[in-house]
Amino acid sequence: MTLQEIINATNADAALTALHDAIKTNKWDSPIVKPFKAVKNELTSTTHGVILRGTRIVIPAALQQRAIDIAHETHLGIEKTKSLIREKIWFPQIDNQVKNTIAKCTTCQAVGQANPPEPLRMTEMPELPWRTVHIDFYGPLSSSEYLLVAVDRYSRFPEVEIVHSTRASTVIPKLDKMFSVHGIPDTLISDNGPPFNGNDYARYLKALGIQAKFSTPYWPQGNATVERFMRPLGKALKTATLEARPWKQELNRFLLQYRTTPHCTTGVPPSELLFNRVIKRKLPVINSKKIVNRHKEARDNEKTRQERNREYANQRRNTRKSDLQVGDYVLVRQEKKNKLTANFNHKPYKVIKKTGSEILAQSKDGHIVKRNVSHFKRINKPREEDTDDEGFDYEENSQDNQPSISNENNEVPRRSSRIRTPPNRYGHEYPSNLIN
Repeated sequence: MTLQEIINATNADAALTALHDAIKTNKWDSPIVKPFKAVKNELTSTTHGVILRGTRIVIPAALQQRAIDIAHETHLGIEKTKSLIREKIWFPQIDNQVKNTIAKCTTCQAVGQANPPEPLRMTEMPELPWRTVHIDFYGPLSSSEYLLVAVDRYSRFPEVEIVHSTRASTVIPKLDKMFSVHGIPDTLISDNGPPFNGNDYARYLKALGIQAKFSTPYWPQGNATVERFMRPLGKALKTATLEARPWKQELNRFLLQYRTTPHCTTGVPPSELLFNRVIKRKLPVINSKKIVNRHKEARDNEKTRQERNREYANQRRNTRKSDLQVGDYVLVRQEKKNKLTANFNHKPYKVIKKTGSEILAQSKDGHIVKRNVSHFKRINKPREEDTDDEGFDYEENSQDNQPSISNENNEVPRRSSRIRTPPNRYGHEYPSNLIN
C-alpha cells in the first residue's frame, strides 16, 4: 500500500473529506464526523490531504480491510495484529475490525486450539443380559491372526474368538457360535470398518432380526464397552508373549479370571450376571444352594459409578456443553501426521444435521463428514462465503444422501495394537451417498 493510494482514497472518501473540513473549521456538528469527534484534538491534516491522528495515518474506508489483511498476512494473533496495525495507522473501530477479520480467518482457526470437550454422556444399562452387544477386532497378532471380541453391555461378559481374516465369511460363523450359546441379541454395536460396513454382514443381521449400530467415525468412545476390555486383553497377551507362554492357552485362562472377577462398574462378576450362578475356578468357594439375585446390586453400582466418573471427568477436562446448531460454519479436526499438521482442516463445512452428540457437516463442494461434536470447531461465516451459500444445500431425504453399503470383497488390514491414534476405518470421510 503506497502513500499515493492513501491520498487518492482519502480524497474520494466522503467521511474523510468532511473530516478534513471539520479540522480546518473546527465545526464538528455533522453526523458523518461523529466517530472522529472523541479524538479531534489529536487529528491534523497534511498539505497532501492525508489525515493523521498523532503520527498515525487515518485510513479511508476503501483501504481499511486491505490494511488489516497486510498486518495479518503472517497470521499473528488478535493482540499482536492490533499492536502491529495501531503502530502506524488508525481508523474508527479498528480493534473490532481486526478481531472480526481474524475470527473469519479459517487458517488461524485451523491451527488454533480445540474447543473444550463436551460433558460425558452415559448410556443406560439394558433391561436384560446379551441384548446389546459391542464387537470389535484386536490385532493383527504376531501370528497374523485377529481376535473377534464381543462384550455384553449388561454384564460386561466377553467372548473372544480367534479368526484368520476380517472377512464376513470368516466372522459370521464365529458370531453364529456365540449366538448358539447366549442367544441372538437385539443390537450389535461396532465401528465402521470391514466387515461391519459390508453387504454380507448387513444381510446376515437382517436375517436374524438384529439391529446394527455404528460408532461415530474417529470416536472410539462410542464403542467404549468393548474398547475398555481391549486394555486388559492386550496386557494379558503381551505378558504371555514376554514370558514365552503359549498365548492361546493363556487367553482362555485370562477369560476365566476376567469373567469371574467383579467388574469395576457393576461390582458383580460378568459370569454371575449372565448365567445367574457362581463359576468355579482355582480359588476355593463355599457352595450355596441359594442363588443370590445380584442384578439390582449391579444396576445400583453402575449408576453410582457412572455418576462418579462423569463428575470426575467433567471437572478434570473442564468440559462445556456444545452449542453447535444446524447452519453453523465449522472446521473439522484432522489426524496429526507430523508437528506441522494443523489441528483442523482449513476447509470450512456447514452443519446440516445434529443428532445428540453426532454432527453431520457438508463442505461447499458437497463433501459430507460425520463426527462427534468434539471434532468440530465453530467459526464465523468465512469471508468468501459472505455472499454465496450455493453448494451447501442439503436435503435429508434426497436420493443422493441415502445410505449405501460398500462391497466387502477386499480385506483391509486392521490395527496392530490398541494405540490411541484412530485407525483409518474410524475416520474415513464419507461421500454424500454413504451417509446415513
